[in-house]
Amino acid sequence: NGYYDMVIGGLDILNSAGEYYEYQGAKELFQQSSSFMRRVKRGALRGEVGHPRREMGQSIESYMNRILDIDEKNVCVHFSDIYLDFENFKNPNGTKIIAIRAKLRPSGAKGDFLQQQLDNPKENVCFSIRSFTENTYRGGRTNKVIKTIVTFDYVNEPGIHIAEKYKSPSLESLTDVVVSQPQMEKALDQRKVLQLGQESAV
Repeated sequence: NGYYDMVIGGLDILNSAGEYYEYQGAKELFQQSSSFMRRVKRGALRGEVGHPRREMGQSIESYMNRILDIDEKNVCVHFSDIYLDFENFKNPNGTKIIAIRAKLRPSGAKGDFLQQQLDNPKENVCFSIRSFTENTYRGGRTNKVIKTIVTFDYVNEPGIHIAEKYKSPSLESLTDVVVSQPQMEKALDQRKVLQLGQESAV
């Protein structure tokens, strides 16, 4: 059906900034009962070209609402399945890592753009998670526990070294924005108000 099986992220792995994505705290997000996986099963998970970027003068709450939104005009990919691979990938030092894999297909307003890149054997294709994490500093490094997954976006270079076409069986690239619990709650309240008149809102 035109779907590609690709690695789009990883857990128990360091990103390009040396931050460690923990599996233990995030594993429930990949269980079939989670709201994220229910969205996948409904066929409603799409990704954009690039992560949303904060505009000059944009409030944290407004930017967070943009992060939580999928802009139909910028969609390039549809995900029919997301699953974890515990067996087939290792760090350069030989330790096992958990790959986040997806069955994905070019789709939406920017789908042709993605299809051309997938078809070009000399051009890499990379994805990056768009998520909210809880960060702690332990053992000389930042540990990131994913609390909310919004989607996975096409990016120019992966934050996780296995999340690319060349490594596949077939807001990571951006600087982190630190938000407080009250800011998160305010943004979510604003989002509820904004969505009252939107039938397509998740």
